[in-house]
Amino acid sequence: MVGGQELVVDALARQFTDRGLEVVVLAPSARRRFVADDRRLPYRVVRHRRFVSTRRFIDWYQHALLNLHREFPFDVLHCHSVHPCGYLGASCRDRLNAALVVTSHGGDIREGGARILKPGARSRAITALRRADAVVSISRFTEQALRRLEPSARIVTIPNGVDLSPFDNPPFDNHAARPPGLDPRIQPGRYVLFLGRLHPRKGVDILLKAWAASRPKTDSGEMLAIAGDGGERDALSNQARQLGILPSVCFVGRVAGASKVWLLQNARCGCIPSRDWEAFPLVVMEAFAAGKPMIGTRIRGLEDLITHGRTGWLVAPESPADLASALSEMWVDDRSMLNFGANARRTALEHGWPSIAARHIALYQTTLDQMSRSRPAAKAA
Repeated sequence: MVGGQELVVDALARQFTDRGLEVVVLAPSARRRFVADDRRLPYRVVRHRRFVSTRRFIDWYQHALLNLHREFPFDVLHCHSVHPCGYLGASCRDRLNAALVVTSHGGDIREGGARILKPGARSRAITALRRADAVVSISRFTEQALRRLEPSARIVTIPNGVDLSPFDNPPFDNHAARPPGLDPRIQPGRYVLFLGRLHPRKGVDILLKAWAASRPKTDSGEMLAIAGDGGERDALSNQARQLGILPSVCFVGRVAGASKVWLLQNARCGCIPSRDWEAFPLVVMEAFAAGKPMIGTRIRGLEDLITHGRTGWLVAPESPADLASALSEMWVDDRSMLNFGANARRTALEHGWPSIAARHIALYQTTLDQMSRSRPAAKAA
């Protein structure tokens, strides 16, 4: 699996390695369809068996963590989920004698979510939060969910970051730099970009309805580019056909690397029409790094990142009409687009991975210092 959480772990591991810290990532073995070449990474990866279940046999996986610690006696254990990873760390904490830091990326602690409703998951999550030396919140959404679970958790806010380097060069506005195989209908400055998983929660069906309502009647060359893959691909394609907008909608598929950067830099605007929740969607910060404003829904997570009237537009969720209005305004207001884009870029500069990694390292050091001060007192007692 490669998603937002995995990208965050990779980015932090690279930053820590660049600063001379020794990093080991303990990760599940790769799925059969995914080929992982860990040797190409600048840090060490140790694989353990995939979790058979997040309901049963969780404690059995302690042996992977303890074995690693015997070989590599780490000072800090940073678990990127409250359950099951944070719970495993909490279960082994006394034997590890390491600082335990836990980060939730939202999905594992969302109130009413399938993962927290599994038998035993809530109590294990509470155990992890109580025993953690520090709990990292990446947004107001995650902080609220963490405090609902365990009010006594020692929460520190550190947002996710963004890799600025791919966006430091000017947009690829010439034909030679265009990614090979990209649909010729997608032209610089003439398309709105959705980038993400094709899942009902992401609201792409709402975007298609809004696009049908906002698009000019004449053939103006404006396109909606949908980049990503998922189980909704066929249903969304059929919906676009039924709405009569398929000629102006392009399903790009999953993109990465230079193709992803080109699409972000050359879009007129990005759009994230999620209908329920977001923790800290990296695509928003990547669009900001490219100097592009975003249209998003007024939901938890997106309200933390997109400032209405400054870095883009916030519209009511589940409202094709409101989204259509924002799309129409985006096409005609060139001056606002320039201002929004400049503000978006400044926001991204505040979230570069070097500064975000430095905040993590400072947290690790503070936690270790507190442990060293409390250890003599504990021994005396």
